[in-house]
Amino acid sequence: MPAPTSNKAPSFSGETSDLLDFFELFEDLALACGLTDAEQCKLLVRYVDQATKRFWVTLAGYESKNFATFKASILEQYPGAEKGVRYTIRDLERTVLSSGDGDISTETELLQYYRQFRPIAHWLVTNGKITTRERDRYFWQGLPTTTRRAINRRLEVQDPMYSRAEATNFETVLKAGRFVFSDDAFDADLNDPIASRLQTMRDSRTPNSTPAKVKRATPQWDSDNEDDKKDAKKEVHTKRVSFSPQPPVKSTMDEVEELARKMHGLDIGDIAYSGCY
Repeated sequence: MPAPTSNKAPSFSGETSDLLDFFELFEDLALACGLTDAEQCKLLVRYVDQATKRFWVTLAGYESKNFATFKASILEQYPGAEKGVRYTIRDLERTVLSSGDGDISTETELLQYYRQFRPIAHWLVTNGKITTRERDRYFWQGLPTTTRRAINRRLEVQDPMYSRAEATNFETVLKAGRFVFSDDAFDADLNDPIASRLQTMRDSRTPNSTPAKVKRATPQWDSDNEDDKKDAKKEVHTKRVSFSPQPPVKSTMDEVEELARKMHGLDIGDIAYSGCY
């Protein structure tokens, strides 16, 4: 038998759900080593912690070296241990919600969800917690919407009598999904170097880049047809011009009135009067 510290040694974590697996591994090793009942009782307690060992050695079958009785006494102290790993509907719902909110676009991702779903659903169905109909509905709900649409089209093609009135068996759904999202398909991104290269080029583009404006060339005419030249759009250039304000110009009447006022205050003999006159 392997040493208790060996990575090949059976180990009990203390969890009820792990106890059956612990016994299964221990008994396989004991059978391979040809151990007697007395030896099995003695060695079994070496693979648990000290607190568990002190409790187990007080149970029926240990002192009498009867391994079958000793094992039954131990299992009796852990309700539900004989069923192995235990699951709840809440465990199944968490798995379904986690997958449904994610993305399944490859066969590998679909199988990963299936491997998480099946052990829980199998235990719940076997122990009467859910029906097979509910199991199939749970599995379908764990598929993202786009994944469901793709699988649904495949199911419709496969079976002309296909009905959506009831959820399809989850194994049938898995088979259709593996075909749709096959990793071996020639155009699967995982295997197609062309698709991978083009995707890399798309990702490297600047999303908001604006192409540079191209200056429009002036048309060069190779014809003497004047009508063609008239029809062509002519480029018009405009220029803004501003003028400085100019002083107002006096009218003739204003000038006459001003001279009359000057002459009115002068004597007829003044030289200035003669100039104004």
